Amino acid sequence: MIRINLLPVREAERALGRRRQIALAILMGTVVLLMMLLPYTFQARRLGQLESESAKLQAEIARLDQQAKEVKDLDAKRAELQAKLQVIELLKHRRVGPVRALEDLSDAAPEKLWLTDFSESNGAVSIQGLAIDNQTIAEFMRRLQQSRYFYEVDLVETAQVVAQPGAQAGPSLKRFQIKARLDYVGQRGKALTPVPTPGGQKKPA
Repeated sequence: MIRINLLPVREAERALGRRRQIALAILMGTVVLLMMLLPYTFQARRLGQLESESAKLQAEIARLDQQAKEVKDLDAKRAELQAKLQVIELLKHRRVGPVRALEDLSDAAPEKLWLTDFSESNGAVSIQGLAIDNQTIAEFMRRLQQSRYFYEVDLVETAQVVAQPGAQAGPSLKRFQIKARLDYVGQRGKALTPVPTPGGQKKPA
């Protein structure tokens, strides 16, 4: 009878099985590691793109903020210059206003009406005079109301002038007193309003 020793073969098969198991374990570990690394790599790349886009957006926001600040500063300077121009224009009007106001007062007086007193305080005017009749006084008030400088013209009183005893007889006259408001700027109490200029800016009217 022939005997064959199979122990080395079995040992070899067992060793081969162990090597296969180890190789399979390594392969599975590699697959698992790749499965873990791929999403992380993708997320890291995506995060880098988002950070780059965020940096660009922040830079754009900073640029727009700077432009908005410059526009705001320009608007403030323009408003300051317009205010200065308005003050200059106001002073110019006030310099020539009294002369023109007196011219309007003289032109408004019709024939057969004589002014005897004129006083002004803080824009409040009191005018006294003599007229041939009430219609002449009414005409004077109408003309005065049309002036750029006089407004809110109102009759305070009117009375018949009594002749002094022994005085020579003359025409019957009416004594009157009128109150009004006076604006030397010529705006009838309204503030100077900016008007457009050819350059697009505005200046006081």
